[in-house]
Amino acid sequence: MMTGGCLCGAVRYEADEPIAWTAICYCRDCQRSSGSGYVPVMGVGRAQMRITGELKAYAVTIASGGLATRHFCPACGSLVLGGDPEDLAGTMSIYIGTLDDPSVYKPQIAIFTRSRLPWDCTAEGVAQFEAMPGGAA
Repeated sequence: MMTGGCLCGAVRYEADEPIAWTAICYCRDCQRSSGSGYVPVMGVGRAQMRITGELKAYAVTIASGGLATRHFCPACGSLVLGGDPEDLAGTMSIYIGTLDDPSVYKPQIAIFTRSRLPWDCTAEGVAQFEAMPGGAA
């Protein structure tokens, strides 16, 4: 079982394995929302998640025309989870920095590498995709 939460501790979660996927996302939306050059993220089944505490959500239309929803703690602002029920076959995204033990994360792919910043070298040794694999913009 994986556990994690926000910076101030008001939001906590537990997630049962298995991990559905792992990625490093370099899209501009992730850069802006995180204030960083990329977002390391993993997916787990929505039914595997148990969340305590209040989350607020912000949704933005992405290049494919769908929505990317980010859930954050209203007290400290930490991005905690992402996803919507209709997205990614019922998976929920966990932002790796919120895990109590982030060493469980092993990136499989790097996506939207066309937006990777010149100084960034975080995705060495993983499959690289200029956009979302499978044809989404």
